[in-house]
Amino acid sequence: MYGTTRLSSFSHGEQVTLGAMLAFVTMNVMGMPIWLGAIVTLVLCGLTGWAQDAGIWRPLRKRGTPVVQLMIVTIGLSIALQFGIQLAIGAGTQRILVDNPSSWTLGPVTLTVGSWISMIIAIVVLLGVAWFLTRTRIGQATRAVSDNSALAAATGIDPDKIIRIVWILATTLAGLGGMLLGIVFGSFNWMMGLQLLLLMFAAVTLGGLGTAFGALIGSLVIGMVVELSNLVLPSDLRYATALVILILVLLVRPQGILGRRERIG
Repeated sequence: MYGTTRLSSFSHGEQVTLGAMLAFVTMNVMGMPIWLGAIVTLVLCGLTGWAQDAGIWRPLRKRGTPVVQLMIVTIGLSIALQFGIQLAIGAGTQRILVDNPSSWTLGPVTLTVGSWISMIIAIVVLLGVAWFLTRTRIGQATRAVSDNSALAAATGIDPDKIIRIVWILATTLAGLGGMLLGIVFGSFNWMMGLQLLLLMFAAVTLGGLGTAFGALIGSLVIGMVVELSNLVLPSDLRYATALVILILVLLVRPQGILGRRERIG
């Protein structure tokens, strides 16, 4: 999203919560089978990305709205989504799946079935996104727009069409992440996305803004640091360790792990 639009969306965390909420509504409230509820959830999340770009971001791009003002709009959208979700499901915690979880043991590791399945799905999706970006025409066009939008347009690529596709994919994947997190953790609340937002920005900044594979590497580093820090630090400091790592890396390599140096001014 940042690569194609140069916009850091503060409402992306709420897209994660939206995925968990829609999974809760479809699977728990409406009683849909898990596979059907998952499909409906992903389709609805993708439609929210299409609606946001069609109704908000494309008109603002056409008017030449500066990025700072666009970021302020994302903050307002984040707040609106937060309290809209709270109004829909309440301020308490909710469970997507109400059945008691069963467990699988693989070697010395014992996890719930939902955790194993979620990890498999995550790996498949990561490989699928990598294949999409590197092997398909739309994926290559996306990388071209991210690298140089004007040059991509000069070669016949429609940047607005690519950005629309990116918004749909980004919100769909965010919804998938929220649904899987809700299943793995066993419950979720309306502030889940807000709690994850800081880690998201730390991950993409660490990996290199605008680079998909940099975001992947940054996410793995931040995720491992946050989870393993509980072995030596109180859980309240787990997020602080991620920010310390981010600061130290950016002092040495400001563009991030896979980012490129850019001339400013």
